[in-house]
Formats: sequence, structure tokens, C-alpha cells
Amino acid sequence: MPYAIMRFEKRKSGAIGGLNNHHERKKQKYESNPDIDMSRSAQNYHIIRPQTKYRDEIARRIHDAGCKVRKDSVLFIDTLITASPEFFDKRSPEDSRAYFKRAVEFLEQEVGRGNTAGC
Repeated sequence: MPYAIMRFEKRKSGAIGGLNNHHERKKQKYESNPDIDMSRSAQNYHIIRPQTKYRDEIARRIHDAGCKVRKDSVLFIDTLITASPEFFDKRSPEDSRAYFKRAVEFLEQEVGRGNTAGC
């Protein structure tokens, strides 16, 4: 049975650079996750394109909000939006894109437009 998946994970400053490189497929090889098929990376796309590196965007948002952070503060919530493989098996790339677009719209309704970046 196909199903939607959303995962939320609190992240601190040490994770920012690695996640930026991972999400944007900046590495040549992913030994920690052999399931990543780099030949398919060209098919990746953004619903919301990041305007800067993640670290710069997070720092700007913290500054604009006037927040003070400690070394061990949670700085952002890493969010994964996907679905079970069966969901995508029978869908065209256009239908898959519509699914992700709708999922981002849902997320923006829940957390506020402008509180999402790099989806």
C-alpha cells in the first residue's frame, strides 16, 4: 500500500555543511549510503530553490529574528518529504512533481510561508 512520508529532525550547527553537500549532491560518492544512485542526480529538482548555502540562510534568519544561540542550540529542522516506492511506480515525473509541490504547500500552511527553504 503506498503512503506519504515526512520526517522531521532537529539539527545543530555541526550538521549544516554536511547536509548542504548531501542534499545538493556535492559529493562524488556516498559511502555512508550506497543506495544513492548518483547517475540519477540530474533528475533532482527544487520546489523552493535555496538562494544561498544553508549556513548563510540559517544565519540570516537567526539574525533577522534577533535570536541568540548557544553552541548547542537547535538551529533548524531538517525535513524529508517522500513516499513509498509503490507510490511513484505508477506516476509520471509530472505527477511526482505535483505531489512534492502539494506537500511543500501543506508544509507552508502548517509552519508558515517563508519558514521553509531549499525544498
